[in-house]
Amino acid sequence: MLCDVCKERESVISYTRIKDDGIEEVHLCEVCAEEKFKRDFKGYQNIIPQLENALKNIFQFTANSYNEEDDISCEYCGRSFRELKSKGTLGCPKCYDSFGDEIKKYLNALNINLKYRGKIPKNAESYLVYNRKLEDLKEKLDLAINLEEYEKAAEIRDEIKKLKEDVSV
Repeated sequence: MLCDVCKERESVISYTRIKDDGIEEVHLCEVCAEEKFKRDFKGYQNIIPQLENALKNIFQFTANSYNEEDDISCEYCGRSFRELKSKGTLGCPKCYDSFGDEIKKYLNALNINLKYRGKIPKNAESYLVYNRKLEDLKEKLDLAINLEEYEKAAEIRDEIKKLKEDVSV
């Protein structure tokens, strides 16, 4: 498939863009994708320190769940897990392989859902769509209850009830 921007090179990246007026599939070649992401990412440079700070806070919040004596290091860049915790940044892409299990433990301590669910095809069976909607609503309901947003939880509960009634008709 050709790139949607230059219409010359083969696309290597595809993504779905959701707008108010609908859903659009975008296909980009390597050159156009790099230009687009550089251009689009420029406005988010000020968020990176906030993300790093959030990562530090996660590690501080769950600090008692990791034994400092068993500190591990990335075999490629040498960054230790202790450094990752203090700085909030990974040293290289291979750090994900080296620290993946430890990072998952920290995220699990915060009850962050790590399950990848993927995308439902447009022509999927109706029960798949129903199950996904129901699952999403239940997760939102649990979150609203945990955050003590009871009015929102009641609205979500009503949505779940309506969804179940529509199926049984």
